[in-house]
Amino acid sequence: MMIVDVRKLNASGNWSGRLCFDYEAPAELIDIPFVHFSAPVRVEADYVLCEDDSLEVTGKVSYVLEGQCSRCLKDASQAVEGELSACFRLSPKDAEDYAYSGGRIDLTAAVNDAILASMPRVLSCGENCEGIDYRG
Repeated sequence: MMIVDVRKLNASGNWSGRLCFDYEAPAELIDIPFVHFSAPVRVEADYVLCEDDSLEVTGKVSYVLEGQCSRCLKDASQAVEGELSACFRLSPKDAEDYAYSGGRIDLTAAVNDAILASMPRVLSCGENCEGIDYRG
């Protein structure tokens, strides 16, 4: 459920609630070589619809990265959790707000931004990784 219909929320009186869904994030969000999402990204967030029809969404994104350790190239996996915080407005007040029109809000950009903000720079197989042994 990446689309929120503000008109339906207003009509039904659902001015606040919870959103939980899985999202097949694009592989292009990962800039670590030889790493991929092992499963869909899990999004869990609360929303509040304000009187001016702005929608505030706060919660978290969680996902698991799998691939090769960036230091030793062994198989590695890492669970990642990031914060989702977004405000959608008909007329954005600043650069941090997301715009929407037509009474429908697409959460994709905000979720992708939360994934990017939480993405580690490298994938590690663990604290004791010694890297590649070049002594051969």
